[in-house]
Amino acid sequence: MSATRKILVVEDDASLRDWWCGSLEDMGYSVLSAGSAAEALVIARQAQAPFDLAVLDLGLPPHPNDPTEGLELLRLLILERPSLKVVVLTGQDEPAVALTAIGLGAFDFLNKPASSQRLREALARAVLFLQAEKQLSTDGQARMTLTAPIAEGVREFGEAAQEKLVRSVLADSQFNVAQAARKLGLTREHLYYFMKKFGIERAAS
Repeated sequence: MSATRKILVVEDDASLRDWWCGSLEDMGYSVLSAGSAAEALVIARQAQAPFDLAVLDLGLPPHPNDPTEGLELLRLLILERPSLKVVVLTGQDEPAVALTAIGLGAFDFLNKPASSQRLREALARAVLFLQAEKQLSTDGQARMTLTAPIAEGVREFGEAAQEKLVRSVLADSQFNVAQAARKLGLTREHLYYFMKKFGIERAAS
């Protein structure tokens, strides 16, 4: 790995979390960890923790045997960091869970018990995507993946694309509004309008 990348591990089982953290550090990653959705969101909202990869267990408290909490956290993490690549680890071996996770923006889906080799390969693919997206950004382009019910119609789908683009460029600019506005071809006032419209707040410092 040419540069140390930060990665967030979200796992409620302390011993398993420590094992994953140790394995990832051995792979060369700088690891942040959380044992709950609340802890993970606190980290995600800190500007000084610019991780772009995450390993997420879907079975989180208060219902560790149900994927609901993990899926909601996945949605919020992608909302906070649109370019984030999340590899989901779960014991919920159900196609519907995998489909929902991918629809919410998960990069990959691995069933437990997953070997460190399988996780290494999934993360290597994620890093390739991050590098390609960074090059696109340098070239003034943005790659976005949207999942939306077709029945919602074109207008709603268009608004979802607008929100994701604004969030992505703001995150890429580290919430420098002037820089993000230039990239988007907007005035600062117009960008503030979109931020207010979509409920986007500056990342905590």
